[in-house]
Amino acid sequence: MPSTSLTLRGIFLAHLILTVWSNFSGCLTVTFTYYNSAFLFLVLWSLLHRECDEAPFLGLALNLSCIMFDVMTLALAWPTDLTGVKRFGVAMAFVNLLLRPVTSYFLYRVWQDRAGSYGNFGLPSGFDRILGGPRRSPYEDIDQQPQTNTQTGGEPENTSTPLPSEPLFTT
Repeated sequence: MPSTSLTLRGIFLAHLILTVWSNFSGCLTVTFTYYNSAFLFLVLWSLLHRECDEAPFLGLALNLSCIMFDVMTLALAWPTDLTGVKRFGVAMAFVNLLLRPVTSYFLYRVWQDRAGSYGNFGLPSGFDRILGGPRRSPYEDIDQQPQTNTQTGGEPENTSTPLPSEPLFTT
């Protein structure tokens, strides 16, 4: 996967262009501009604050909500007379809607890279292979015991620690 900065820049640029071109038609509601502007703000926030994991998560949540909002906007504000400009604007709004699941996937990966893996959220075990396998956190887990390779002749370490004979906490 490309770097998160490049991914977020691509998401921002693609949705900015499609949102502006969609508004050329003049037949879409003002709310279409509002929720797309909020989404673009969250992607921009993700670009500026590289360590923050809230921005990609909020962008992902709003992007998933925008799928429903786009469907409702296109269904309710469909123009009755499709001239050339209106046809172009509605087509760009439809392309924006088709791009949203791909954007959601990339935002999920950015959020997972920044916040670490929180598990698979109860998804079936084969679903990890579809999404590209389990993600590694950039931090090393010190609670797990180190693995040794016994096939290369290395002896496994004695990693067992003796239990304390007296309680650790006394009252």
